[in-house]
Amino acid sequence: MMRVRQGIGAFLFLCGVLHAQISPGELSEAHKDLEGIGNCTQCHTMGKTLSNENCLNCHTEIRDRQNANKGFHAPLRSKQCVECHKEHHGRNFRIVRFSKESFDHALTGYRLEGKHAAAACEQCHTRERITAKDIAVFPDARKQRTMLGLGTACLSCHKDEHRGQFNRECTQCHTMNGWKPASKFSHASARFPLEGAHATAACSGCHTRGSEPNAPVKFARLEFASCRSCHADPHKGKFTQECAQCHTPRSWHSVKTSLFDHAATQFPLAGKHAVLRCEQCHPKDKRMKNPSGETGFHITRFRACTNCHGDAHARQFAGRTDRGECSACHTEQSFTHTTYSLSDHRNSRFPLTGAHQAVPCVKCHVGGKVQANSTRQFRWERPQECTTCHTDVHRGQFAGRMTENGCMTCHTTGAWDELTFSHAETTFPLKGRHAAVACAKCHTVKDGVPQYSGVKKDCSACHTDTHAGQFAGTEGTDCARCHTEQGWRSLVFDHNTQAKFALTGKHENVRCDKCHREALINSVRTIKYKPMEAACIDCHPAQ
Repeated sequence: MMRVRQGIGAFLFLCGVLHAQISPGELSEAHKDLEGIGNCTQCHTMGKTLSNENCLNCHTEIRDRQNANKGFHAPLRSKQCVECHKEHHGRNFRIVRFSKESFDHALTGYRLEGKHAAAACEQCHTRERITAKDIAVFPDARKQRTMLGLGTACLSCHKDEHRGQFNRECTQCHTMNGWKPASKFSHASARFPLEGAHATAACSGCHTRGSEPNAPVKFARLEFASCRSCHADPHKGKFTQECAQCHTPRSWHSVKTSLFDHAATQFPLAGKHAVLRCEQCHPKDKRMKNPSGETGFHITRFRACTNCHGDAHARQFAGRTDRGECSACHTEQSFTHTTYSLSDHRNSRFPLTGAHQAVPCVKCHVGGKVQANSTRQFRWERPQECTTCHTDVHRGQFAGRMTENGCMTCHTTGAWDELTFSHAETTFPLKGRHAAVACAKCHTVKDGVPQYSGVKKDCSACHTDTHAGQFAGTEGTDCARCHTEQGWRSLVFDHNTQAKFALTGKHENVRCDKCHREALINSVRTIKYKPMEAACIDCHPAQ
């Protein structure tokens, strides 16, 4: 036992000596798990110098960024990792060494400008600001010391002061030199360019904070379609006109000399006409005529809608008695909100009934078939059939029956499954057990279509001949000679008139299976009915 212990001790001593002779020194804290002679080849390639490939097999975050040509290490592919990251100098040796003061951040692909240039590294490089998924899975201690994983978007570090009001990059309005002022922003590019006195108004006069706690200053989705959105009406509602009809943005006191009440004219402004700018109908410049081809305030062509508006229906209603009068269906409130109702549709050539009443208009009245793609079809030369809109799911099987009522021969507009069809009117009325059989049992699917036309009516088309052809004639087996549709065992067979062997005397009480026994017929094991031996000795052997 003592010799064994001495042998083990000597072996361990030799291993220690061997390791000391091979290893150039102790590994750093980060690589301490690779200590030992058995792990050398995880970094060192046998017979070769150190390989970046071995390093990157572990440091996949560096490899992935080099492959994507991103980050500080991207342009360093040709260099060996060991040129910057030394090892075997002891546990406390720092293998990542660089000067925070002299480091050029532009080498990472993100140049520090403005106030970013004065920020300390630790202000940005914190584990809470890591957004890269491959770095976010690092242990907390490693995330705390890594410089990788930060995003370049402003909101990855900074709070969104606008609380999602804008979907644009912050740098479209702001610079790195400071949040305020937003020197890149120009109100001229907004939906409300500042003119006149608006240009000198303080931002806070229009852009205020909400009433909620910590609410942001509101910049987006402000109401400004009307002056009343911001300004009180000093006239207390005495005038229905827009302020701009009398006033200009230059000054409230800069009043237009001509005060005009359009309601006193032959064309009172109602609906959307009331919000039009005067110049749209009354252009001052003779070179800019209105849609009716006139200028100024004395307009003579205005009684018909088409004096100003194009015929959106491409004269589809010109043949009506009112010559397509727009007001028959539309109002000045909105062109798209029509007054044409379901009751009106009932007086058309295609009255809406059943499920058709719930179909959106645009499903049938589509564009691109009359003139331009924007022109919807409302008039058809011929009366519409079901197949004008619906695909014939029967693929023409009932073409011969659809000449008069079309699909309505069997279906209704209430629902496709509401059938008026009766099988009793076909050449195969359903009787007995056939009446309870599901349609799909007989009308099978072929090429994706249930077959209704040409379905065979003989029994063998659906049922297997359990008699293995014993009763087959030149035209097949006539099952109805013996069986009924009420059930297979509901027999109409008469042994005395339909068989060659009439049952008389005691034969009348003999069970069928005493004579008709199981046999192999046409390779099928079944009950034998014919041919049967009829001599007495065939059943009664000589005693």
